[in-house]
Amino acid sequence: MRRLHADLGLMVVALIWGSTFPVVKVALESMSPFAFNTVRFFIACLFFLPFLRGWDFKAGFKIGIASFLGYTFQTVGLEYTTATNAGFITSTYVVLAPIISWLVYKDLFDRRDVFGVFLAFIGFYFLSGYSGFNFGDILMLFCALFFGAEIAMISHYSRISNPTMLAFWQSFAIFILSAPFAAFTTLKFEVNTTVVAALLITAFFATFVAKMLQNWLQSYTKSSDAAVILSLEGVFSHLFSVLLLTEMLSLTQYFGAFLILVAVIIVSLRD
Repeated sequence: MRRLHADLGLMVVALIWGSTFPVVKVALESMSPFAFNTVRFFIACLFFLPFLRGWDFKAGFKIGIASFLGYTFQTVGLEYTTATNAGFITSTYVVLAPIISWLVYKDLFDRRDVFGVFLAFIGFYFLSGYSGFNFGDILMLFCALFFGAEIAMISHYSRISNPTMLAFWQSFAIFILSAPFAAFTTLKFEVNTTVVAALLITAFFATFVAKMLQNWLQSYTKSSDAAVILSLEGVFSHLFSVLLLTEMLSLTQYFGAFLILVAVIIVSLRD
């Protein structure tokens, strides 16, 4: 029952993450990407403060650099592609993480990982609608690459560090690294109800709550279960994009999204 509850809880995490894609896309009409990330992760840091124990600055900040690059490519990319595409392409980080773990930490990987990467890129091509990959989709691919690096680093450092502290320093790194770019590149900074709602959803629910839940619940379930469930982020992003933005895919794009989801599941079940 504990594992079942953990799996259901992780599905809530995937749902929360999926909901942020259309929400952030709308908010970017009023606020520039770096400004949005600066405010979002500053607020998230405040939520973490009562739960801080220890230090773990070095490991957390190193992970935060990869996180900063991931969120930067994701937020900027949302200005140039659909929230649906963003969600599905971002979910390929599950496919890329084992390859990065092998390259950086010499962790083992098998044929399923290679096949998963191949299948994900075919899905990426179909999801683009044969468009030759629009600029936003390419930015999302870089986003997935850096989130894959983030996952590989978390898997490595969480064995020797406090997960809550790692999550805090990640958020702090994204805030502190985004701030200078926001100061020099911000062209839009309009505070309205849409922006405030998006900031609260992403800072509290998608960052603080989701990270705390993920760190706690993954100790009660298999990592393969967790990866498959969290990969549903792409599916939820599409559902929310249909509801909030009336986005729709062609049959070809749905096939591409399906291939990406299959690739993620294949790699996730390697454990």
